[in-house]
Amino acid sequence: MIKVLLAIRSLDIGGAEKQFIELVKHIDKFKFEVTVCTMYGGIQEPLIKNVSNITYVNFQKQGRYDFYSFYKNYSKLIEEVNPSVIYSFLGEMSLFSLWAKPKKTKIIWGFRTSDKDWSQYGKVSRGIFWLQKKFSSKVDKIISNSFASIEYHKEHGFDMQKAVVIANGIDTNRFQRDNEKRKLLRNEYGLNKDDIVIGMVARLDKIKGYLIFSEVAKRIVTEYENVYFVSVGGGSQEIQSKCEYILGEYNEKRFFWLGQQQNVEDIYSGFDIAVSASFGEGFSNSIAEAMSSSLACVVTDVGDSALIVDEYGVVVEAKEVDSLYDGLVEMLAKDYKFLGEESRKGVVENFSIEKMVKNTEKEIIKCVE
Repeated sequence: MIKVLLAIRSLDIGGAEKQFIELVKHIDKFKFEVTVCTMYGGIQEPLIKNVSNITYVNFQKQGRYDFYSFYKNYSKLIEEVNPSVIYSFLGEMSLFSLWAKPKKTKIIWGFRTSDKDWSQYGKVSRGIFWLQKKFSSKVDKIISNSFASIEYHKEHGFDMQKAVVIANGIDTNRFQRDNEKRKLLRNEYGLNKDDIVIGMVARLDKIKGYLIFSEVAKRIVTEYENVYFVSVGGGSQEIQSKCEYILGEYNEKRFFWLGQQQNVEDIYSGFDIAVSASFGEGFSNSIAEAMSSSLACVVTDVGDSALIVDEYGVVVEAKEVDSLYDGLVEMLAKDYKFLGEESRKGVVENFSIEKMVKNTEKEIIKCVE
């Protein structure tokens, strides 16, 4: 049995956190003796605590600058567990994992970022990214969730010779169309069966393109009497306020803000078309989850989004209002229900959780062979 330590900064809401949790849940416990640790825990911590046959440790790190005590406690855990492999997710946890491990222990870093504009982030975040670049040649393997992420890190000077791509895994049983949930959502907002709902599931962040999405939504609702828009995701209230100003009289009449939702799969069932207006992605969970929910997607050409939707979606230029508008008009004219059904087939075949976990297990085993 291979001892593996799976480490992540926190278990808050996010794409990396979601994939980490699925890996913990589904990794073969007969092949691997699994220890899981986090710096801070997080809102999704109960999902890890409910997983059988693992050891879980939350270090309860006391803020960003609590370096010494965390490093000391983490090093002690690694000594006690004596893992053959550490697989760490997200910047600072990956650095501490590399620095704290004994020489014989193999280290895998998990990368998700692609096309992030670091000028929009603080000095600490930029510093962590720079340190990862400097130490990237010291790791035994890098697992990226997208080809775009590998290229992005190469362009920024990372040593990616040992990098491989393992696409994210989607829970296709959870994310599938539920007609009863569809009726509930649409009844709640007074929508009839002929109304078309275009939805975007993304946190309220500059990189997600909400201002452009709102500009396009305003144009669409003035031209289509039966089209409505929905946003799902928490985040910046400032961004939402700017969007509401753009939408004007159509805000909360034709554009609904649902905020952060735990059961987002139920909400997908109420959509007809999904949108990703992002300026930067690696592998977008929200696109794949929408497709798994039998939704046709209009996506910006960032990261691996075009590869994910393949021939069943519409791909548009990022940061361009007219391009997103034209893409939505194009999709509205297509048989988007059929495209949604075909999209689900593609996700089941190419992006299942089972495939992600199996490929990850293979890479962990390769590290110790």
